[in-house]
Amino acid sequence: MNAHIGQFRLFLYMAGTATACTAAVLFLCGKLLQPGLELYVPQAAGFLLGGIYSFMAILIVLYVLLWFCTYADTFKGRRFQFVLRAYLRALFPVVKLQGQMLGKREALCQAYIQFLNHLFLRRHLRYPPERILLLAPHCLQWDQCPHKITRNIANCHQCGHCPIGAIVDMTRQLGMPFAVATGGTLARQIVKDIRPKAVVAIACERDLVSGMQDIAPMPVLGLLNERPNGPCFNTSVDLTALQKVLQLIIGD
Repeated sequence: MNAHIGQFRLFLYMAGTATACTAAVLFLCGKLLQPGLELYVPQAAGFLLGGIYSFMAILIVLYVLLWFCTYADTFKGRRFQFVLRAYLRALFPVVKLQGQMLGKREALCQAYIQFLNHLFLRRHLRYPPERILLLAPHCLQWDQCPHKITRNIANCHQCGHCPIGAIVDMTRQLGMPFAVATGGTLARQIVKDIRPKAVVAIACERDLVSGMQDIAPMPVLGLLNERPNGPCFNTSVDLTALQKVLQLIIGD
């Protein structure tokens, strides 16, 4: 986990670039609109321009605070966490666009996931196993398995063809809820039904990013799956890394 956490700095740097670009665009828009506003709506010109420049300043301040909460044990209140998550969610599309332009979209998504994990771990949150939901994608299951486990994980026969059996055994020993989802809609429904205090999610970059954003402010730790056979087909997961993640959130 620690080796992966170092990757989050890529997201921080790209977030800084995205914030600077957005602020520059707002500043230019304000300058371009100013003559027209002062000419046609002089009464509202100051208010509108002030709003544009204030929003620009807020973005810069939030980015500075992002650095503070990344490395300092401050700004851990729930309200600040909510504002921070809203800022990250609004900023991420711009960051992702930059990643596409530079050909680093996948690396950037991974850095974003590790950054969210880092924020989670900085809060030193600990929960009993029964209040933590382990959520995995159905592509971890062997594609020729005749047993449907997306509705009932107890249907797994633990044959050893895929990592699901080992995860079932791990979660049973811990007394932790474990579910397999076919997509984001079912995953959100499972979270709503079980109502855990925190979630450990296994998925690819795209699903983890959307899932971690969708169920915020609920704490989520994301673990990327392994795709030796390509995406969404007989994927796997590092069971040692998964065990370490569970130990971190449980506090063992």
